[in-house]
Amino acid sequence: MNLRIIFGLAAFSLLIGISYFTAKMYSVGFRFNGQTTKFTFLIFLLVPILFIASMVMTGSAKWGIGSVGYTVLQVIAGFGLYLFFGAILLGILLTIGALTHTAIPRVVPLIVVGLSLLIGIVGLIQARSIVVTPYTVTLPNAPESWNGKTAVLVTDTHFGLVNAKKFSDKVVSKIASLNPDFVLHAGDFYDGPHIDTLPITESWSGLTSSIPVFYAPGNHEGYGTYSTFIKSTRDANITVLEDNKVEYDGVQIAGITYREGKENLEATQAIEGLALDPTRTSILINHPPTSLAAIAKNGISLMVSGHTHNGQFWPLNYVTRAVYGVYTYGLNTYKSAQVLTSRGVGTFGPPFRTFNQSEIVLITFKTK
Repeated sequence: MNLRIIFGLAAFSLLIGISYFTAKMYSVGFRFNGQTTKFTFLIFLLVPILFIASMVMTGSAKWGIGSVGYTVLQVIAGFGLYLFFGAILLGILLTIGALTHTAIPRVVPLIVVGLSLLIGIVGLIQARSIVVTPYTVTLPNAPESWNGKTAVLVTDTHFGLVNAKKFSDKVVSKIASLNPDFVLHAGDFYDGPHIDTLPITESWSGLTSSIPVFYAPGNHEGYGTYSTFIKSTRDANITVLEDNKVEYDGVQIAGITYREGKENLEATQAIEGLALDPTRTSILINHPPTSLAAIAKNGISLMVSGHTHNGQFWPLNYVTRAVYGVYTYGLNTYKSAQVLTSRGVGTFGPPFRTFNQSEIVLITFKTK
């Protein structure tokens, strides 16, 4: 059987289990009768079904779900997820009550539902409120002209059915207001589903007319028509770096395409194939904060990444931290290399960024 089918069935089964658990906890907490319990389960069952349907429908333009329909379904899924987290909390409280022979008042599940919905609303707001996070990066071997030079690192824009032209214009306007010398885009420019890319191309063309933009693709470009997405960025006069390098004001700027795994052999070979001069300053754009041994071995001064979203919404930040360690977010070092990972500005799936606000990074370079 195809692995995708197996994965899909496993994911669907998991979602059904989550729906049952969520419905069960709230039914017990609110002391629903049998008929109301069945209705509650039916409502929660619709959440994963609608979520999966929305993902399937985006595989082709002919389904006609549209940007609004897709966004609504993703928002419903997001609130469903937080109600599940609330159900876990309620389950713990119910267990404690059972062990101590204490009845849990009906107001408790009501508070849990209220908090779950409130946290979801916070996530919706934070996903549309962009902050600028400043970092100072020292490049000792860079030309003197780099002392005080600034760059914007933007990543995981995920332009698509949820983050469309209006959001793109907002991101571009925010970048332009910072007046950087250049821009680094660390991948997932597009979200993956089929969309008309022309509005996004036009949006970014206004920025590249005055500020150079360097970009390396992420994994989500591969979830749609890769060639269409890359053509769109090239048409916007963005420098696309697919396992190659360019010179910019005396510094080597390179980019590799996305590879899965922390120390992927193909990624290592791609980095080595760049043939970067280790005696000179180099900046590598690599969508995930991986291949650390390879960047240190090849004398790369700074690697910029995204991909992790820093978990995107709490508490998934603990999951990405477990996978990527300290490199899941922020400025860190690995031997002689510096690694800067942004939590990104866009969203994947439910458009929530709870306690993990959308960001654009402003880098100020120093040579000493």
